[in-house]
Amino acid sequence: MNNAKVIELPASTSFRPEQALHSALGLDLSDVLIVGYDQAGVLVVRSSQMTRAEALFMAEQLREWALRGGLDG
Repeated sequence: MNNAKVIELPASTSFRPEQALHSALGLDLSDVLIVGYDQAGVLVVRSSQMTRAEALFMAEQLREWALRGGLDG
């Protein structure tokens, strides 16, 4: 966006699944790992052109990010 009066806020912890997925669409991501639960509580995993090993590596990076309190660095 090229409007100095518009700011982008961080993702919300109250997003519905559709909102969370939509918020990621404009980020120009090269790889994605989607993890969620369906209505029956069953784990659902989807990824983009990634092996299980690569998905596990990304999941471990997510774990480290969460352990740091969601802080980059």
